[in-house]
Amino acid sequence: MDFEKLAREEVLKVRPYIPGKPVEELQRERGLSEIIKLASNENPRGPAPAVIEVLERDIRALNRYPDDSAFYLYRALAKHLQVSERRILVGNGSVEILYFLADIFVKPGENLVYATPSFVIYDIVATLSLGEGRPVPCDGDFRHDLDAMLARVDDRTKLVFVCNPNNPTGTYVTEAELRRFLDAVPPEVLVVVDEAYYEYVDAPDYPQTLEWLERYPNLVVLRTFSKIHSLAGLRIGYSISHPELVGLLQRVRPPFNVNSLSQAAALASLGETERVRRIAAENRLGITFLSERLATLGCRVLPSQTNFVMVFLPIDAAAAYDKLLDRGVIVRPMPSFGTDINAVRISVGLEEENQRAVAALEELLGRKTVS
Repeated sequence: MDFEKLAREEVLKVRPYIPGKPVEELQRERGLSEIIKLASNENPRGPAPAVIEVLERDIRALNRYPDDSAFYLYRALAKHLQVSERRILVGNGSVEILYFLADIFVKPGENLVYATPSFVIYDIVATLSLGEGRPVPCDGDFRHDLDAMLARVDDRTKLVFVCNPNNPTGTYVTEAELRRFLDAVPPEVLVVVDEAYYEYVDAPDYPQTLEWLERYPNLVVLRTFSKIHSLAGLRIGYSISHPELVGLLQRVRPPFNVNSLSQAAALASLGETERVRRIAAENRLGITFLSERLATLGCRVLPSQTNFVMVFLPIDAAAAYDKLLDRGVIVRPMPSFGTDINAVRISVGLEEENQRAVAALEELLGRKTVS
């Protein structure tokens, strides 16, 4: 049977998501035993002990369906974020909520606007929608070109995605820039600000978007437990937006979309505020180390407000990626973001992992960093 003939045309246009290469796959392919994975922007620290404790407790109840209302998690999130519970929607990763928004709002002939390079899911969501994706190139500093994005917004635009800080560049949109953009965007266009790396940011002019929800009813903020909370394997994220919009999101949300272990882990992790601060500080040291050492190797490293750096290499990046695999170091090549930019993205690891990544690049480039 020719299933492609039966499929929607939009499905056939999708370029499947390419995740960071798993450690196990590299072990099978090249017979390596010592491998570090710096490809997927994961927290190198495992979950908090309190999270492990509740998972060990709740795993015994997996024969029961989860609480579909996620009652305790909603209540805790509302208190943690200082917003009404009615503004929150919890999803199977914040990515799920992007699909919900496109399903609800985008009709044939309408469009979605977003930057490129940016989180590749935006392009997949746009392609699978009934509308048209309008990717807008970042500027020369690899920041969102909000003026160019605004120029692509018209009376058929339904959604604008702003990844802030941006993945894979690590750059960010300032408070003043985002305010001007929101003031200029028509109020019937939803502006989705994806803040997956929010807890890592230390820039003083980074926007505190939750304080703007009353002023901008068309603002949707996305956050996640996948990054600094170390829960990437449990897939849980959430949105904060207007209560009426949440009502629509609840209509399309599948029953029990957030499993019981994810709810319990997220609830426990919310109480780990000191751990979050400690990991953010440790991450900033890692960003500084990688940025300074790689710069001395002749690499251009973009300033980052995330837990990764985008690195422009003085040699072919595709070849460098493969040679780093030979050395047991997994980074992220740019073709997975739909771009041929001569760069790789390197996630911050543990101190020894960062040192090993630098040493591998020293060997590859035939030069030493200045310590």
